Amino acid sequence: MSMSLKITPSDKKEKKDFLRIKGNAIEAKLNIFSGKQGDHFLTYSPSLKISGYGSTEKEAIEFIKLELETFCEDVFSMNTQERENYILSLGFKKEKFHTKNFSKAYIDENGRLQDFDPGTIKHEVLETA
Repeated sequence: MSMSLKITPSDKKEKKDFLRIKGNAIEAKLNIFSGKQGDHFLTYSPSLKISGYGSTEKEAIEFIKLELETFCEDVFSMNTQERENYILSLGFKKEKFHTKNFSKAYIDENGRLQDFDPGTIKHEVLETA
């Protein structure tokens, strides 16, 4: 399994999350939301339902990266049919002409993320290669 993670600020043009499984690698573009929750920072991927937290934003990002690595390990421990069923159960849909590409619309700008302190939410995009 191979995966490298890079989190970059969003240009707000990204509207869809996607996953591509090819061989032993996952390529993905995920919208990641982060904000402060009381004394801690929280990062959250709505499409994968994965979060990270920490005393600093950097710690929260590192934690979600670990959770994403665990997600990938779990996905690759499944057989092909289990993997496809699991990804579809998260709300992704197969792209018509690419049997191993999955995409999902992200929570739009009018959606509400719960448990974040007002004014601390940032929108970033996670890309894997």
